[in-house]
Order: sequence, then structure tokens, then C-alpha cells
Amino acid sequence: MSISPEVTATAALSRDSLILLERSSLKVVHANPAAATYLEDAKSVMRVGTEIKQFLAYLAKNGEFVSGDGVGAVRDALASISAGKQADLPGFRLSGKTFTWHCAQGPSDTTALVLRDSGKAQELAKALADHKIFIQHLIDVLPTPIYIKNLDGVISRCNGAFAAFLEQKPEDVIGEKFSKIAPEGLNKTVTDHEAPLLKQEGQVRDEIAFMLGDQERVALFAASSLKAPSGAIAGTIGSLIDVSSLKKAQTEVAEATQRLTGLLESAPVGVAISNRDDGVFRFFNRTFETLLDITEVKDPTDSILLSERYRKQSLKDMDLLGELKDVELRLRRPGMSEARWLKTSLEPLTFEGEEAVLWWTSDITKQKHAARELQNKANNDELTGLANRARFMQKLDQCEAVLRGTDTPASIFILDLDGFKNLNDTKGHAAGDWVLVETAKRLKRVSRRADEVARLGGDEFCLLFINKGTEDEMTKMADDILAEMTKPFIWQEHDCGISASIGFSVFAGGNSDMSEQLRRADKAMYEAKNSGKAQSCLYSPALEPEIHQDDVE
Repeated sequence: MSISPEVTATAALSRDSLILLERSSLKVVHANPAAATYLEDAKSVMRVGTEIKQFLAYLAKNGEFVSGDGVGAVRDALASISAGKQADLPGFRLSGKTFTWHCAQGPSDTTALVLRDSGKAQELAKALADHKIFIQHLIDVLPTPIYIKNLDGVISRCNGAFAAFLEQKPEDVIGEKFSKIAPEGLNKTVTDHEAPLLKQEGQVRDEIAFMLGDQERVALFAASSLKAPSGAIAGTIGSLIDVSSLKKAQTEVAEATQRLTGLLESAPVGVAISNRDDGVFRFFNRTFETLLDITEVKDPTDSILLSERYRKQSLKDMDLLGELKDVELRLRRPGMSEARWLKTSLEPLTFEGEEAVLWWTSDITKQKHAARELQNKANNDELTGLANRARFMQKLDQCEAVLRGTDTPASIFILDLDGFKNLNDTKGHAAGDWVLVETAKRLKRVSRRADEVARLGGDEFCLLFINKGTEDEMTKMADDILAEMTKPFIWQEHDCGISASIGFSVFAGGNSDMSEQLRRADKAMYEAKNSGKAQSCLYSPALEPEIHQDDVE
């Protein structure tokens, strides 16, 4: 007789020793691994193909029966097994283990002998009891209100937090039906939620509302099926977390947020919140919308204000400093008549569960224009628009620091108008001012290569050239300027009789004192005037033999 693979596989899963006998001959047709393990000493007589009588004879000889009469016990066992009906058999002790066993009808016309190690069963029972104690201790220390309910709805276990949730003591809750200790509304809601869990294994989560006394409460409810050792559903385990205060706080926050949003909408400062990852603005008030001119823009992003490279650097600086304050940005959107200057501060924050950036933005265009106007007045000649003396001298200092130690060629020109005093005396200051403005235009036109063109004061002008050429090239530049200045200055149809005298110094910028070179150019200019005016003069040591006596010799 053979046993199907399905039966063999199922028998192998059993923790009990299982022996299958052919019903007619009582031969052993299968013994599972547990039988081979627990009955190690009896393997020789319980192998497949032997009769159970041999096994019983072995037990009568080597085993210890509870009744004390081994022969009688074996005879009773054989009678029950031969009958093939379900019956408990006399318990025995073998190899130091105590066994209880019974026979029953097995699969495929067999009789099944099921032997259980009583000591093992006792260990399992103790472990289960310890496990229950552990579970109760675990439940007790958890701050979350937890209960265990059986199929009849009786609370078999719970912790103090759950009892407190119901405003009772644990001893008044354990052993009572949930319907007796819970408010009617809460009991109905929990029972309805748990009903499917008692039919099929699963879990449920929900936010529930109920009345406890005269107060409305809100709780987060969670429950799952609880299984017995046999695998059958034995009840539910659940938790109830009171979030009434939290819900109230959320409502208050929502109301405060609404009020704050109303204030922000009407604020004179631009306020916006952008997503940190993609830069999309999640919120912005009317002022911000107007400042950035984004009324018609769908899903505007911070790329309107920041390039990708500058955005990454700004976020990095914001993280490093905790905030980024007073960043000045120049904005020129399509349709804007002129560029707009904005002052912006950035702060990190969390908005609707996402990392975000808070923007505070104000328009500083007028301030920038005013500052620029002040800067122009401080650095530029008000009449001609050229650099003034202060700016020109600052430029010389900067060049001296930059060129120090190099062989970079440089040159300074000083130009003085001939006949300017006579023009003021005869034609008036209006004519003189016109000539000064016209001179500035001519100088900028003919000397486009100059690094700076300045009016030092009165009718004296100065030009600075850096890395522009040799003495021959600068002499050619002086000739070009003279040619431009010899063209008639016609004011109100009258020739103003103006010409210019030019002095210039050419030198290596790396080892020269700029103030000294300016003085030399001025010396050369006076030499040009003394030599007949309307001409240029390149400074050379021969102009000052008392200073350069060694050079002249």
C-alpha cells in the first residue's frame, strides 16, 4: 500500500509523531520525521512494512506505562487499534519522554496513531502562558490605548491607557463586554468596523467621532484580526488614540492661517512661498504678483528672479546662514518699460508637508535710482558728464596697484583749452559752458580707446590709457586729438577761437608713480603752451634737466 505525496508532505508538517497503519494488516506504511525523532530507540520495530504488534511488544518490554501493567496496557492498545476507531491509548514513558497517544481513522483506508511528547506539550503550554504575560506587560508599558477582544466582544486584555481613554480603571474593563463599558456611539462604530475582521483576516484604520459624557471626542481607530494558535480567528486587537485636542488645535491653526493669509494678501511687502525642489510658487500675495508682473503667468517659478546657478548658490548660503537677507535683484520682464530693482530675503520653512522657501520682497527701484544719481554726482562732472577729479585720481590709484611689478605700457594726457578765458570774458559763461561740453564730446569721440576721460576742473581735461601702445602710437593719438580740437567751435554763428595744448607722458605702468606721471604730463602741457599753443608735447627728461641731470648727460 502506498501513501500519496500530499499526505506525506502534510504529515511532515506535524509536530506530533504520526504513524499510519494499513487497516487490515496493521503494517506500518508511513512514519513522519517527528516520529523518527521522538521514538529514536524504537526505529528498528516501527520501520515501514513492519506490524504494529512488534512496536507494541517493544513498548511492553522497554516502556513504562502509567497503569504499571505493561502487558495489559499493550493488550488494550492493540484492541483499540485493531478496531480502527478513535480512542485514547494508555500513556507510556520511553527514553525519558512521556507520551500520550490516540488512534483515529487515517487517510486512504489507514489507521493513524498520533503520539505527543507530554513534556514538550507542557513546555509549549508554559511558553504560551509566559507569552501571554509578556504580551500583557508589553501592552501595559505602551502609551497608546490598546485592547484585546474575543469573539464574544469581551475585553480579555487592555492597558491603563485604554481604560483611562474610557475614563475607567483597568480592573473595571478587563472581563467586561465592550458594549457595557463603552458609550453607545463608540461601541456601534467599533463593532461595525471590526465585523469584517471576525470573518476574514485583515485590518482597518479610520478617524471616528463619538460622545463621551457630554463632550464630543475624535479618535484614531485601528484594529486587526487576532488569531489563535490553531490559526483560527479568535478576536481582535485594536487601539484608540484621542486626537480631540489635536483636531481643535488644527481648527484654531486653520482659522489663524486664514486670518494671516488675509493680512499677507493686503501687505505692502511682497510675500511668497516656493517649493524648494522645483521652485514653483505655492503662494504669493497681490504685492508680490504686481512686483514680478506675473498676473498672466501660469505656475510661475523662482527662475523669474534667479538663474539656475545663482539659485543653487542662494539656497546653499541660506542653509549655511539660516536665512539670506537683503539680496538685491534686477528684474526686467517682457512689457516692462524699465528694469525694476527688488530687495529680497529668503528663509527655509515647511509648507504643506514639503520643504519650501519663504520670500520677502520689496521694490527699491527709486532708492537705486537715487543712489545712482548721488554716485554720479560724486564721481562725474555735472556739466560734461565726464569723470571728475576725484574719480580720476581714484582710477589712477587702482591702476597703480594693479600694474605694480608688470611691464604694461601706460600713458597720461593733460589737455588745456587755449583762449578759454577770453571767451568767457567776451561771450559770457554760457558760451564757455557750451565749449566745455563740446570738448568732452570731441574727446570721447576721438579717444574711444581711453580707459578714462575726465575733466579735472575749469578748462583742463585728462585722459588715461592702459596697455594701449608705445610713444609713437601715443604721439599719433595726440595728433588725432589736436586735429579734432582745431576744428572751429561755432557758437551762435560765431567762432569761439578755441584750440588746445596737450602734454602727455608715456611710461611702463609697473614701476611708476601715477601721481608723478600726472605731474610730468602737466609739465609737458605747459611746455606746449609756452611753445606757441595748439600743439602737443611728450614729456622727456630734457624738460627738467635739474631733476634728470644724470639722464641728460
